[in-house]
Amino acid sequence: MNNYKKLYTVSGMTCDGCVQTIGNKLNLESEISEVNIDLNSSEMSITADKEFSINELNKIIENVGDYKINEYKNKNIFVKILSLFNTYKPILVSLSIVIILSLITTNNDNFSITNFCRYFMGYFFIIFSFLKLLNVKQFAISFSNYDPISNKFFTYGLIYPFLELTLGVLFLSNFLMLYINFITIFIFVPQTLGIMNKLSKNEILECACVGSTFNVPISKLTITENLLMIFMAIIMILYSI
Repeated sequence: MNNYKKLYTVSGMTCDGCVQTIGNKLNLESEISEVNIDLNSSEMSITADKEFSINELNKIIENVGDYKINEYKNKNIFVKILSLFNTYKPILVSLSIVIILSLITTNNDNFSITNFCRYFMGYFFIIFSFLKLLNVKQFAISFSNYDPISNKFFTYGLIYPFLELTLGVLFLSNFLMLYINFITIFIFVPQTLGIMNKLSKNEILECACVGSTFNVPISKLTITENLLMIFMAIIMILYSI
């Protein structure tokens, strides 16, 4: 028996629930042995005993939602970059604002690495905490999916946005610097390890870093963002010794 493996693209997906719905429906077909769907790239691979036409596949999923399966076309590098930007736009825009504010404030102060790190971390915590505070309960639910502390103690997820806001104010006020840098490392290390664990299992989860208003999946960008904060905290601790 021949195995056919073919790539497609799927439009209309907005979350991991969409991925599961489409995958479950296709897997009900006896001739389909494996379905893999990537939410970030909207790409889907199907391994089957026969080669399905686009019309056949769309007929299978027509009753599960407003989705459409299309022929796979190789995307050029510009299209891929644009697609990634659209996926992670809330994070990238927020980080850009943080960097711009940090550069402006540091330039008006005595410019130094520690000052830039302090302002960056302060603005980072304040901007991202505001996004989380828009819906604290929903943030806590999403956060508990990958943060090991929040997973065991749900209340931690509920107070986390307020903790970030407090840290942001303290960083910008240049107050209790040694302590808040250690706290920063303490809160980012577990969640970074949790994200790495989920990504290693190819789990698709919503990133809670921008709250529940935006649907952004966890990714290596989230890990990079966390590692940057840990690195800056370590730099500031070393400079303070």
